Amino acid sequence: MYIISKKKDYYDGVAGSTGIDKTIVYDRQIIEVEEQDIPEIFRKKYRWTEDKGHPFYMLGNTHTKKEYQKKYPHDAYFIVGFCGKLYIGWKFYDVDEFTQEYDNVLTTLTYDLDFIRMILEPKGWWNNNLQDNIDYVINYNAMDLFRKLNAPCFVYDHDYNRTHVDMSRRRNYWNWNGDTQKFIINPLLKDYEFYKVFDTFQAFQEISMFMGGVLGNREKDIVVVEDKYKIAQHGFDKWSFRKMPEDGKGN
Repeated sequence: MYIISKKKDYYDGVAGSTGIDKTIVYDRQIIEVEEQDIPEIFRKKYRWTEDKGHPFYMLGNTHTKKEYQKKYPHDAYFIVGFCGKLYIGWKFYDVDEFTQEYDNVLTTLTYDLDFIRMILEPKGWWNNNLQDNIDYVINYNAMDLFRKLNAPCFVYDHDYNRTHVDMSRRRNYWNWNGDTQKFIINPLLKDYEFYKVFDTFQAFQEISMFMGGVLGNREKDIVVVEDKYKIAQHGFDKWSFRKMPEDGKGN
């Protein structure tokens, strides 16, 4: 597999040891999707029924159990889409009590679902069951989404880029820089420590097979991702390819 990218990911070095197959090309353009274009299943306001939240949404309706709250005062989930399957990860935030720097946040990333079940519990909500929500997400058939995005991986981050803690108030008062949610096509998986799920060789091989197999069967003239995602990435708006309306003529 031949990778085109301006940034390195943790599995890139495998090509140097196995050789480069230029018949399979992965143009790893990182695309941060505008909020209104995030796939519906990941949107915060998406609901399953009136009396039960959708499992994708309800994963965020948790908190650490009382006995673990001192060590893990805040948690946030993320979902990695990788070669046809979904993987749930969690970030746990803590504050180094011995530092005087207010922006020091210690973060633990884990994909260990047994650990998650031990640490977390659902907040009060009708029919909110953490195990049911986890089972639903990891067994969800997302293949159509991979084909629509024409990409081997993506990330939905429910709590993106949290980097700041305000220690002038209570210890559980949190501020962060960046958006509260983000959907990224072709992300750098090292940022989410995905090597804890697939090592370097496994990740490279999985992506290579997915690109050459599932996505390789598509027509060659199909763009890498849908136009609306590419346009948003490059900063265009709805008038970029149209003539602006003259005064008095309306839209």
